[in-house]
Amino acid sequence: MIKLGSFDREVRPADLEAYIEQAKHLTGVENWQDKLRGDAESEWVGFEKLPSGEMKVAVVQKFLKQAGFFPFGKIDGICGYRTNAAIRLFQEYVRSVEGYASMGFPDGKFGSVSTAHLRRWEKSGKKADWTNFSYANSTPESVLWFDLLNQIKQTYSASPNAMSKLVSAFTRPTDTVKTTDWDFDPNKIHLVGIRRNESMGSGPQQFDDIFVLLINGLVFKFRGTTDPGATESLKGLPFLVMGQHRYRFGWHLLSKQNRVYHALKPLHHGVLVVRSVDKALTDDDLKKGLECNNSINVHWGGEGLGNVGSWSEGCQVIVGKAYINHQDKLIDCSQFAAPNYATLGQKINGIYQTKGAYTLLVDLVAALSGANPDDNVVRYTLIYELDLKLTPGLGAEKGAQTLARFKA
Repeated sequence: MIKLGSFDREVRPADLEAYIEQAKHLTGVENWQDKLRGDAESEWVGFEKLPSGEMKVAVVQKFLKQAGFFPFGKIDGICGYRTNAAIRLFQEYVRSVEGYASMGFPDGKFGSVSTAHLRRWEKSGKKADWTNFSYANSTPESVLWFDLLNQIKQTYSASPNAMSKLVSAFTRPTDTVKTTDWDFDPNKIHLVGIRRNESMGSGPQQFDDIFVLLINGLVFKFRGTTDPGATESLKGLPFLVMGQHRYRFGWHLLSKQNRVYHALKPLHHGVLVVRSVDKALTDDDLKKGLECNNSINVHWGGEGLGNVGSWSEGCQVIVGKAYINHQDKLIDCSQFAAPNYATLGQKINGIYQTKGAYTLLVDLVAALSGANPDDNVVRYTLIYELDLKLTPGLGAEKGAQTLARFKA
């Protein structure tokens, strides 16, 4: 069975070492003793040569590439993070788009069931339906979202608000982008966070925000929060500023070795935040100025029930119970979406527990991104729900409507 860390017998030691060094470079982690990080708590995965006679990693990689799940991936015979993401993406597609219950749930382990579906796809020459789309041939909804983003840039460039002015005046290195430099190139990966309550009160924050992933001409939607729920800092809660920020694949909670998880993290320096002592952003908070913070990640947030609480100290948090796919269908992940850290990577009623919808998001980014370093940068743009009114096809009520679908 192929799983994270598997490699073909033909892989040379030098090639394996080169992959390990590349993984260290991409993740920025040098002290993991040539191991990969799994999903469960304290799960560290070593590299393991596949036994003779088993399906080769390179064969699966070639299939995934042809079928549209690994378009820019390297066929190197090593099941690393990107190949593992492509495997889960294929499994989730068979489960949710094709509707094959026999696929089970996406666990990233390519065994007999996944092989049977691979053979079925090969026999019919099948490809993922999203191979019909591209940045040059986007879905109609993707076109609407990019029109909205460009309208927002034009509006805030012409009439900057107090927060935009502070960002423009910030002179130290940061991964937060000045309004005039916002990049909405549809050839790149974009994640849009919609902060639904612009004038937040002092009560507990909820998982009531929407995230929209724009990738390869496709649109996927997720539920979560853009607001902090708690902090130990005497300076107050860190709210990520409205606007565009550059992120990349990385790690969350590096200081807690038993709880290191995949996340999107600031590209180099950190992103800009505003501190508030009472969960309500005010003009007085803005007068205190901005802070560059390198710990504001995009990460998983359990099942998203109750208040945000300690799930977020300013991070952008996405929950796992469901997502809306590229066909605008609500996809239920509740059977295999872990409710919390304790159950992540465990089996409940025989079903392996993952981060559910959040796993789908990071798998799309990892498996479908291009081969160049800049292709792997996620441009995360935080907007307000009222900004949606700038594009008639979306409308200011779009965020509420999408949230209602998740809660139905």
